[in-house]
Amino acid sequence: MKKITQILFFIFCLNLSAQTISTGVVLLSDIGGVQYSTQIDVTDALISLTLIGPEDSWLGIGFDAMSMTDGKDVVIYDGTTLTDRHFVGIGTIPPLDEATQDWTLTSNTVDTGVRTLVATRVRETGDPEDFVPRTSDTTIDLVWARSGSDDFILAWHQGNKGITTETFATLSNEEFQLSDFTISPNPAKNTMNITMPNSDEDLKLEVFDVLGKRVYKGVITNLQSSVNVSNWRSGVYLVRVSNDKITQTKRFIKQ
Repeated sequence: MKKITQILFFIFCLNLSAQTISTGVVLLSDIGGVQYSTQIDVTDALISLTLIGPEDSWLGIGFDAMSMTDGKDVVIYDGTTLTDRHFVGIGTIPPLDEATQDWTLTSNTVDTGVRTLVATRVRETGDPEDFVPRTSDTTIDLVWARSGSDDFILAWHQGNKGITTETFATLSNEEFQLSDFTISPNPAKNTMNITMPNSDEDLKLEVFDVLGKRVYKGVITNLQSSVNVSNWRSGVYLVRVSNDKITQTKRFIKQ
């Protein structure tokens, strides 16, 4: 399997007028250089789940759990859709929820070996097998696994698993505005343009390659700034815009 590099993917598909709590992008694993990340956003009405991992692997994540605890909520991308399931103990493939399949897969894209999935679900489904997250700042226990081979056969993960406790934090309007910056053209060969919807302060601009090396550092002083990328190597870069309080990152592809 080709190595997968981390792509920070910020998705804000919920109504911006509602308070949103978010884990931000969480790197779940980097086993053998194959990376698997997630982000969970919650409002009073909806949950938005983003999974980023290898394109040729099933991807699973369980909520409010630190193991395959009987009855805990889990979702698995099985190569076709995001399936709503629950644990029945260690060593057993989680069965489908008997009531309903509550997740709606809204986006499923593949780029340079990396699959990005975005799905939404009503926060309170009424299904006792579905976890209902809080809508205030709190923590959440997550258990995850992905396929140990290049296929979508739901079977033993061959050690590709883990647990983590993450923090839900309330997103402010300022964070939403900063996340609205755009990169164009993308991909690009010669020039990368960064456009801000509005800004009343100078912002720091940094660009990193997939190995984490900073290849560019500058300041955004206008609503649009341009960077000459003609001498950069072809590949994926992470573009980071920040001020003293907030940092937002998006992906850029150099052709």
